[in-house]
Amino acid sequence: MMTTRYGIDAPYTAFGFVLLALMYAAGTWLGFIPPFWGWLTGALFLLLGLWMLFYSTVIKISHRHRLLKLSVLQPGQKVLDVGTGRGLLAIAAAQKGAAVSAIDKWSGWDLGGNGREAFEINRRAEGAPEIDLCDGLAQDMPFSDNTFDLVISHFVVHNISGKKERERAISEMVRVLKPEGTLAVSDIKYISQYRELLEKKGFQTRTYSFYYTFPFSKIIIANRPE
Repeated sequence: MMTTRYGIDAPYTAFGFVLLALMYAAGTWLGFIPPFWGWLTGALFLLLGLWMLFYSTVIKISHRHRLLKLSVLQPGQKVLDVGTGRGLLAIAAAQKGAAVSAIDKWSGWDLGGNGREAFEINRRAEGAPEIDLCDGLAQDMPFSDNTFDLVISHFVVHNISGKKERERAISEMVRVLKPEGTLAVSDIKYISQYRELLEKKGFQTRTYSFYYTFPFSKIIIANRPE
């Protein structure tokens, strides 16, 4: 299924790659760039741009179900989606019978067309039950301690500037997680930082890598001790 319903990830980067490809093609055609390097570089930028667009419109729609399966989502669980965006994971989790809450600061830079309205449009379009939506930062969430059975986050924490702030976000996710709960963080970098912090807190972790996402990504599944 192809859809733009869940937005284009890093839209300025994706379309920037396509624009660069066109510029290299024009420069090569007009003789400003040597043909071999011009066409090769242009083709590379075009491939990157199209891969980003294909990931955003096709791959991530099915990838979300794999992430939830690895997270061992169960019907009836209380689930929190941190940095929900247009609802990619939250809506799928609600469809699978979870009681879902979601939080975001709604940045349009990281995701095209991001916002509460887009989230609600997607939820209604997919026939998902009501989801508790909150405005806020991952580093300072308005939820009580030990609230959720599963906390999930996809391509979010790397956007937080500074190691200490990223650690604050992970620590907040730990705070709102119930004993024996599961934390699942999918990201394109800093996974080793998250794993080190979680293991210091006594979590058991396992990591999976994905080479079909753009960029390549990993997910760390961390189980909280009693």
